[in-house]
Amino acid sequence: MNDDLKRKKIGIITLGCDKNTVDDEYLAGLLEDSGFEVVPIEDFDGKECFDVVIVNTCGFILDAKKQSAEVIGKIADIKKDSGNPQIFIVIGCLAQRYAQEILKEVPEIDAIFGVGQINSIVKFLKGEIVAEEKVVQVPKTPLVKVDNYIRRKKLLSGYYSFLKIADGCSHRCSFCAIPKMKGPYNSVPMDILLKEAEELLNSGVKEINLIAQDITKYGRDLKGGYGLAELIKELAKLKGEFWIRCLYCLPGGITKKFLNTIANEEKVAHYIDMPIQHTDPKLLKLMNRPSANLDIFVFTKQIRKLIPDIVLRTTVIVGFPGETFGAFKRLLKDLGQLRFERLGAFTFSPEEGTPAEKLPKKISSLIAERRFQLLMETQSEISYEYNKSRIGKVYRVLVERFDDAKRCWIGRSYAEAPEVDGIIWVNSKAPLQLGNFYNVRITSAETYDVVGEVVED
Repeated sequence: MNDDLKRKKIGIITLGCDKNTVDDEYLAGLLEDSGFEVVPIEDFDGKECFDVVIVNTCGFILDAKKQSAEVIGKIADIKKDSGNPQIFIVIGCLAQRYAQEILKEVPEIDAIFGVGQINSIVKFLKGEIVAEEKVVQVPKTPLVKVDNYIRRKKLLSGYYSFLKIADGCSHRCSFCAIPKMKGPYNSVPMDILLKEAEELLNSGVKEINLIAQDITKYGRDLKGGYGLAELIKELAKLKGEFWIRCLYCLPGGITKKFLNTIANEEKVAHYIDMPIQHTDPKLLKLMNRPSANLDIFVFTKQIRKLIPDIVLRTTVIVGFPGETFGAFKRLLKDLGQLRFERLGAFTFSPEEGTPAEKLPKKISSLIAERRFQLLMETQSEISYEYNKSRIGKVYRVLVERFDDAKRCWIGRSYAEAPEVDGIIWVNSKAPLQLGNFYNVRITSAETYDVVGEVVED
């Protein structure tokens, strides 16, 4: 059966985080190099025929699990009714955690693979792995390690991409199951990353976003004595005009050396994504955060002094077990003073097998949702104030697409990370080239977006 699939069409559905996107691009590259046609699928409805559909799942929080389950169920129903696709494969974090349960509930699945199994997936589709019944490859001790260059087939549209510099996690935050799903932290050797980044730039990418569970730990597990700062400096030597953006930086790992690199390297965006999760000391200890003892006020003040135009993004959790109303009020007050330009928030999701799942003093979903709304109302005011402060200033903007309805271009500056932050609506008398950089003066502000006009040279 599998030998007949060569040169046939494979669709990949990516769910969850941008790390899954990178994994799927590795997989797509390997499949394409093996003679398969590979296309990304946003929403499978059965109208387009596929020989194989692969769903890369997310198992991080409840909403992500629900989305993965819904997509799996939908494809299974279509396959059952129409025979499209011929082969249905489920991979990724949810598969790693619940492989047998998924197979029991969804018999239409032909194979299931846990994390770090992309080579096995290719072998299966080439007919090199044969089983009497379902193929199940889920490692008992997960380990995601990249020690060879893999050509990526870009699945994302647009002019940005993600460079996964490490996988796995060695932190032990009480609410997080990622170490159980992906194993310990493993850095990707620098030579592989530089080659991968160069290929991305050659394909037209103008922004490289560094990602991992915590990019500040990069290189500590490798021989050679290099770390994140050295990696960034080497990436910045690559030719062309492009940005390097630093995402997923745990505050406790941010060093003066790293900050100086951001300040001094022209290609590095003055932007740091640093999840703090909360500001209440008792909750931070319950969360077992590695930066629980860090004075976030002193720390952010030091960052802003060194890099005055820095944009700081953070992530927080509301409704964590034991979060009293006083602790939540403290969080709101602290965020009002810290003035993070960008913020993402989640309501607590109890993850099976984590210490936080067993903590007492649970917060009801109704209260947690209300706190989430109050938090985002506070942040919307902060965001609007920041955007208003930008009026009249000129920014280097990467123009990414044209909006036919508004008859203007859409782009981002260093202050807007892709997918999670706002955009810049760009007006121009002359046509603009997508994928190019332009100087844009901000003319008006909205809550999360700004409007600007191209500054004539």
